[in-house]
Amino acid sequence: MRISSNAHTHTQFGDGRSTAEEIVRRALELGFTSLGFSEHADTEIPVDWNAYIAEIDRLKAACGDSLRIRTGIELDRLSDVNPSPFEYYIAANHYFLENGDLAAIDGDADQLEAWVNRHLNGDWARACERYFDEYAAFIETQKPAFVAHFDLIVKSNRTRHWFDEASEAFLAPAREALSRVIRVCDVLELNTGGIARSHQPVPYPVQPILKHWRALGGRVIVNSDCHRAAQLDAWFDQAPEYLREAGFTHALQMSCLLYTSPSPRDS
Repeated sequence: MRISSNAHTHTQFGDGRSTAEEIVRRALELGFTSLGFSEHADTEIPVDWNAYIAEIDRLKAACGDSLRIRTGIELDRLSDVNPSPFEYYIAANHYFLENGDLAAIDGDADQLEAWVNRHLNGDWARACERYFDEYAAFIETQKPAFVAHFDLIVKSNRTRHWFDEASEAFLAPAREALSRVIRVCDVLELNTGGIARSHQPVPYPVQPILKHWRALGGRVIVNSDCHRAAQLDAWFDQAPEYLREAGFTHALQMSCLLYTSPSPRDS
């Protein structure tokens, strides 16, 4: 199982640290066959979408057949960006929101904990239920190319220990959400980016969630959620074994994805 593509990639147009051209150069060095850019359509990260599309178009022309490049977008549950100008979009859930009070699920841990204390009386079982339910409800309104970092809520939990990731309080709502998600999208991302950027011990999602996805008949794609060119293939050498442990014998490549834009810009 060789991974030679990445469909979840961020640049300096958003919160990435490398330019799109730097990432393309790295993809070519690695012998990638395809590459997808997926800048955040985020409530807190402004993006010049016209400049973004123009730059990716320029890189497509420069690479020709040597690297298949797609122009995508990462839609958050709270996004208000129209995805139609893009060739594909991926689904993500980064925030809790209650009466205008916003907390980033993968942001400052103190702020997230304070939000759960204010709105959920510090009940992290309810927080997990809400996170997965809202994520599934969002996906049910979309048809994304794949579901990104499905259990992102574990990110700060690894140091704060708010809940047990092996408990039913965490896993039961995750399984319920997956049973809803798969009716709309059957591709789940194995996201290795947290290992490179925040020292996570394993990718998203954890093994029990990945195994349940396999039992449901779901498919997987490996992505690095790249924010720096040097991390484009982060943990790609270990990802196949992680997938095999969950019962998967292969993963999708970028070129196998269903592109969901109503009017594809590049056939």
